[in-house]
Amino acid sequence: MAGISTILEVARRALMGQRLGMNTTSHNIANASTPGFSRQRVDLVASMPLPAQGWYIGTGVLPDHIGRIRERFIDQQIRSSNDLLGDASAQYRILSQVEALVNEPSDAGLGNALNKFFLAFQNLAVRPEESSTRNAVLQQGTLLTQKFHSLNNSLTQLRDDLLDDVKLKIQKVNQLTKELSDLDIKIVSAAAVGSDPSDLKDSRDLKLEELSKLVNTKVSEDERGSIIVSVGGTVIASRGGDVALRVQVTGSQIAIVGDISGSEVRAPSGELGGVMKIYNTTLPDYMAKLDQIAAILISRVNTLHSGGYGLGSPAPTGLNFFTGTTAQSIAVNSSVLSNTDNIAASADGAPGNNQTATAIAAVQNEKLMSGNSISISQFYNGLVSAIGTSINSVESTSKAQELVLQQLENQRNQVSGVSLDEEMVNLMKYQRAFDAAARVVATVA
Repeated sequence: MAGISTILEVARRALMGQRLGMNTTSHNIANASTPGFSRQRVDLVASMPLPAQGWYIGTGVLPDHIGRIRERFIDQQIRSSNDLLGDASAQYRILSQVEALVNEPSDAGLGNALNKFFLAFQNLAVRPEESSTRNAVLQQGTLLTQKFHSLNNSLTQLRDDLLDDVKLKIQKVNQLTKELSDLDIKIVSAAAVGSDPSDLKDSRDLKLEELSKLVNTKVSEDERGSIIVSVGGTVIASRGGDVALRVQVTGSQIAIVGDISGSEVRAPSGELGGVMKIYNTTLPDYMAKLDQIAAILISRVNTLHSGGYGLGSPAPTGLNFFTGTTAQSIAVNSSVLSNTDNIAASADGAPGNNQTATAIAAVQNEKLMSGNSISISQFYNGLVSAIGTSINSVESTSKAQELVLQQLENQRNQVSGVSLDEEMVNLMKYQRAFDAAARVVATVA
């Protein structure tokens, strides 16, 4: 009987081992299209043999380990690529909006409004006393100020929208860190009783990838399978809990800080970092340059205009054409708006004199910007060119990172992905072994 019991025990272990293999294979097949799922494998080993009359008798098979097939190094590289791709993609998306707002070159752009404004003064110089040319100057001056206002307001609104976007992204980061901490507790608890919670680890890795698109994360794992997630040196998720973040606005700058500690958390990349760079640096730089153009234009035109004379007896003089000092505040002087005779075309008040109108028209080509090295139009064209260059740069980076990420994902799929053909072969192997073990039981019984 003892011999028969041993044979039945060997067969029982065989049935259990092969059934475990079939269950794992079926689980792989069921999740072949599940995002983030890693192929799982049962490792079977021969059980400890028993000594008998100088021989060692085999006692069957036992499952040694059930776990997922995963390459940690590839995961790290994917998270790093997600970080860089998120940064570049966010900047490309926003800069494309800036390009659409600037809308150059086009008839609706600020550059065309500048050209038409100076052209109106050229036409005024040809016919300095006609009301039609004076009305044209007033019209083009008004349209020019409206273009400054529109572009400035659009960029300001875009910054406001970016602040809202940052707040939404922080909410998503906080949600992910909370979920990561909860998953980590479950994983460590399962590992403590000797099991390998592969599906929970897959869920955790999937959330880590999602988080890496938002911020530059650093992930470390200890011997118990617990992870510590940090951003810019600040731990934001671990089995000890998550650290909630919030947006702090100081003046015209935004920063990410710990909700409780108030200490700054640096996020130099990822989607969050990309948006913050545009908000804190790029857009303020563009708006400052727009203000420079408006300020120089206002100052130079007013200097010439206030020294000239309009129509009348006595001829009005000493009037500025513009008011304000920035792109937001520039406006046509109310005195000019109310009476086009106050537009100065003459340098001495004499009828037919056009020297002031000619001088203002020539402002278009005067080197007034960047240390008197380039004209207003050239400075503005340089701003437009800088926007285009920035877009090309981040677009190239984005496309390059997409290719890198695709290659890394292909490598991971080769390691961790489910091959239905391979799983079907495994299923047939386990099934035949199970049938054979069942036949042993039937024969011995």
